[in-house]
Amino acid sequence: MSTNIVTKMSPEGLEIANTYLEQGSIPAVCAKLGVSENEVSEILNKREIKQYIDTVFLDTGYRNRWKISETLDMLIEKKLEEADETEIYTNKDMADLLQMAHKMRIEELKAQTEMENEEKKLVKMKKILKDKVLKYIKILNITKFDATKTIIIHMIAANLM
Repeated sequence: MSTNIVTKMSPEGLEIANTYLEQGSIPAVCAKLGVSENEVSEILNKREIKQYIDTVFLDTGYRNRWKISETLDMLIEKKLEEADETEIYTNKDMADLLQMAHKMRIEELKAQTEMENEEKKLVKMKKILKDKVLKYIKILNITKFDATKTIIIHMIAANLM
């Protein structure tokens, strides 16, 4: 069972995010779309928009981990072929490439572990929040027909977030 909350971006948010990726600056986005800097900044600061921009940025070109790995593998292969053809080979060149590949893999694993840990913390926080809200519902003896108390609970829950 997935514990992720899916948040949908508005079409305006998506347009601003894509224009930001294309233009690279807030003033350029404002000029192209005719939107105020405050509105662009507000939209770009939304969690789902930031996540989208980060994902697109990291998945394009040589920032893409698969593209980086593929390129590094190609460099290592070329070095090995060059060493076979010329019979001139330095251990330092190959060691540097292998060290770089290893370092990148370790950093990737570390980032994945950190992300998984943050997701676990989020799930734990959501459970704690749910338990607190249920506790307040019980304390206030809220039934589904008691609108006033339900509004109070929603206000309490909003303050806990």
